[in-house]
Amino acid sequence: MLILRRTAKAIRRATAPETAFIPDGPADLAWSDLAHCRNCGSPLDTPYCGSCGQKAARRLTWRAFIHETWERVRVFELQMLTTATRLLLSPGTVAREYVLGRRSANMHPLKLLVALVAVLVLMLAANRYFSRYAFTGDEVVNRMAERVMLYANWSFSLGIFAIFLGSWTVLRRRLGYNLVEHATLAIYCQSVTLGLVIINLLPTMIWRDPQFVMWHKAASQYYMFAIKFAVVAAGYKQFFLLDLRSEWARWLGALVVYAVTGWLLLRAYALAILWLVT
Repeated sequence: MLILRRTAKAIRRATAPETAFIPDGPADLAWSDLAHCRNCGSPLDTPYCGSCGQKAARRLTWRAFIHETWERVRVFELQMLTTATRLLLSPGTVAREYVLGRRSANMHPLKLLVALVAVLVLMLAANRYFSRYAFTGDEVVNRMAERVMLYANWSFSLGIFAIFLGSWTVLRRRLGYNLVEHATLAIYCQSVTLGLVIINLLPTMIWRDPQFVMWHKAASQYYMFAIKFAVVAAGYKQFFLLDLRSEWARWLGALVVYAVTGWLLLRAYALAILWLVT
């Protein structure tokens, strides 16, 4: 117990914020005019602190509060919008730029993925997309189908593993990318796929008739697979700088691994869901 208490104290000391430069007295203008970073206390002679990166902070007013709030939201939205726009045409190029160091211009892949997943889940809940199916008249079967559709909401994450395995098993010796960099490509490509799925679902947010939704699901099975395949194909080519005239076999091999792995993962996922609900 003594060791645990000492360890906890050491962690608190290491993670505790620096408070030596926060005054004990009232918040006055004299304190706001000090040329020190309010976050870490380092001397501040530029708009941003050279030690911790925080922007120079002045006395907080309503105008400053609203400006900072808008600045943070605007930067997030613009970065997401510009990254998503470029990803539609060049998923592999964006991934290559990010792993090679151009990170301010491109949104973090996981942050983009989480944002798109959140939008997709909200859309699926709003239009009850996975709740539309042909009722059998059997209450038990219908209840099982509802649970299957509920678990199916998370199947969109399987594509990341399929994309990753396609690049890692066939193209890992190409250009010296490591494991995490292959995963970055997979996340960016899957983000494009999720964005296109969201666009594809927009008609069901307007026309919510169950028959239309069922028809939409049946039709989407065909053209959405072709679209996803095209996204991954472009991602592989751009990320690995493949010359299709001489390296088409490797490119095709990676795509075959992706398609087969994706198919197997979806079947295994479906079987796991059926096992859970039965």
